[in-house]
Amino acid sequence: MGKTNNELITFENTDYKLEITPAQVNFKGYQDLKDRMIKEAGGWDKHVVTADSYSADKKTRAELNRFKKELDKRRLEIVRKASEPIDKFNAELKDLAGIAKNAADHIGEGLKYFDDKARQDKHQQNLRLLGDIAKEYGVSLQKLDYQDKWDNKSTGWSSIEGDARKQFEVIKSDEDIRHENIKVIQERAEGFTNPTMSAAPYIELLDNLTLSTILAEMDNDHEQLQLVKQNKVRSEAQKKAMNNVELQGNKFINAETGEVVDEVYSMTLKFKCTEKQFVALSEYIKEQGLICEKVSE
Repeated sequence: MGKTNNELITFENTDYKLEITPAQVNFKGYQDLKDRMIKEAGGWDKHVVTADSYSADKKTRAELNRFKKELDKRRLEIVRKASEPIDKFNAELKDLAGIAKNAADHIGEGLKYFDDKARQDKHQQNLRLLGDIAKEYGVSLQKLDYQDKWDNKSTGWSSIEGDARKQFEVIKSDEDIRHENIKVIQERAEGFTNPTMSAAPYIELLDNLTLSTILAEMDNDHEQLQLVKQNKVRSEAQKKAMNNVELQGNKFINAETGEVVDEVYSMTLKFKCTEKQFVALSEYIKEQGLICEKVSE
C-alpha cells in the first residue's frame, strides 16, 4: 500500500479530515513478460507471408491478437478496480457541491430582484439628469446614445455626465449645421421665380446628400421647369394663333387682320397603328391646329 497523505477540507471554520492513499499495482512479472513478448513478436514486422507460410502465419496472428485482447481486458479491469475509490470520492464531492450551488442559486434569485430594481432606479435617475443637460444644449434627449454601463452601480455620475456632454456637443453642432443648411436651401428656393419652387423636398435630401449637391440639383431642376413652362407658353401661343387662322387657297390668313400667316404645305402620309395610337395621334393633330383630309385608297 502507498503512503497515506492527510488533507483537510475547511468549511465554516471546521476542518474535515481527508485521507488520500495513492493507488498501487505491483506487477512483478512485467519485465519477464515484456522480454518474452519481444522475443515472440520480434522480427515479425519484416516477415514476408508466402503461400507455404500462410497457414502458420494465420495461426500466429490469431495467437498475438488473442493475447492483446486478454491484456486489454485485464488492464481495464484493474484500472476500473483501482479507480473505484476515486470515482466514489468524485461523486461524493459533486453531491456536496451541488447542495451548496442549489442554495446559492436560490439566494441569487432574490438578490437579482434587488439588483435589477437598483439598475432600473438608477436608469430613471440618469434619464432625469440627462434630460436637464439636453435642455441646456437645446437638443432632444432621444438623440443621445445611452450606454448600458451607465446603469451599473460602479459607474459614477461624473463619468456619465462627461460622456453625455461629449455626445450632446456633437449633436448640437450637427443640428446647428443642419439648421444653417436648411436656411440656405429655403433662401435659394425663395430666390426662384417664374416658376417658384418649394424647399421642402430638398430639405429632406440633407440626410443623404451634401449641401452643394442639393443646391446644384435645385438649379438644374429650376432650369428644367423653366424650359417646360416656356414650351407650354409657346404651344399655347401657337394654338391661340391658329384659332384665328383661315385657309384661303394655299395660304393661311389671319381672319381678324387679313395678314398672311404662312403658306400651306401639304404631304400625304399613310399611318399604320393601333386604335389607341390613332386616337393619340388625332388629339395631337387637333392640338397643333393641323388640317387633315381623308385620301381615298
